[in-house]
Amino acid sequence: MRGSPILRALVAFLALLALAPLLWRTTHPVASGRGVVAQPTPQPVKSATVECRVNFSIAATRVAIQHLGKDVWSQDSPAIAENFSGKIPWPKEGVDLHVSVAWPAGTRNAAMRVRLTAPDGTEHDRTVWGDGDADEVLTFK
Repeated sequence: MRGSPILRALVAFLALLALAPLLWRTTHPVASGRGVVAQPTPQPVKSATVECRVNFSIAATRVAIQHLGKDVWSQDSPAIAENFSGKIPWPKEGVDLHVSVAWPAGTRNAAMRVRLTAPDGTEHDRTVWGDGDADEVLTFK
């Protein structure tokens, strides 16, 4: 055997000790502003007017469409086809609309079709199905 094991261990320990400041700097946050990347501030979402058309397979007794808990449109005994426009915030991720529909008692397999024209002009189409009542969240992207 060549060399002393204690001497080899001491050399290895000194090498690791020399790397300690480098390891410390790379694994701990910097107290100064150097190296910190500023996060962009999110832009507020502006409200946009959207055009909406709803069609029913069977005349509904009550319908309500909400966005973030606020009524966008609601009506008792709506016609088979209705058009309305509403002002809602439309972020680039899209919107979720809460749709509640009540059809007459005993109604089976009724449908409500929601066509929404986004602020950029794209048309989105979703359908709600139900027996008597329906309560769904529709996502428009």
